[in-house]
Amino acid sequence: MDQQPRPPKSSTTTTTLPPPLLLHILNLDVTVSLYVHTLTKPLIPRPLLRLLELIADFRFFFPVTLSLFLATPPSSSLRSHLLLPLLLCSILDLLFIALIKSIVRRSRPSYAKHDEYNAVVSIDNFSFPSGHSSRVCFIASIFYLSRTFIVDALADLNHPRVALLVHRWVRGDEVLAVTLLISVVLCWALSTLISRVVLGRHYVLDVFVGGCLGYFEALLTLYIIKLQLL
Repeated sequence: MDQQPRPPKSSTTTTTLPPPLLLHILNLDVTVSLYVHTLTKPLIPRPLLRLLELIADFRFFFPVTLSLFLATPPSSSLRSHLLLPLLLCSILDLLFIALIKSIVRRSRPSYAKHDEYNAVVSIDNFSFPSGHSSRVCFIASIFYLSRTFIVDALADLNHPRVALLVHRWVRGDEVLAVTLLISVVLCWALSTLISRVVLGRHYVLDVFVGGCLGYFEALLTLYIIKLQLL
């Protein structure tokens, strides 16, 4: 008697859902991010958003910083206490962001796929955490934490045009000049953080975690450089 062939086993794909609390946070994050994106999209000029995206991109920032580093005299404190930390932190940030994105693998906002905001530079498919956010935050943090060295470098700078600008705009007050510079950098960083959600590139949580990561990277980089200079 021939055996009847067994029916094939039904294959069911099981998906692991995140814990309820995390799922609630993610759903709230999507809702808030979409609201911010929809509300601010008509208010902010598109060229400004795209400019912020370009300036904070690694492929723009790193070559510019490297050029400034090579053009700065080795004796200047700007080279060792500002430009060198920016270069090292850029590489560290690139590694951290790539590692976390490959582990978390959170997709970018779905509503951005039908948006007219095309990326200025090519972007990957994962959104957590935001690389632009971490980058602008470590830049702003390094500027702020290195402000004393920037003041000293500005005071020792024997450049007639720079001296004329400092004297004309801030009456020769190097501390005030550096304070204004750092304020501009902080405003730029905050504008870039907001633009990531407005453009639909990231959720609010991506931007927040990216910003915190950038601050941590700045502290770590400055600590390592301090140990090397001792």
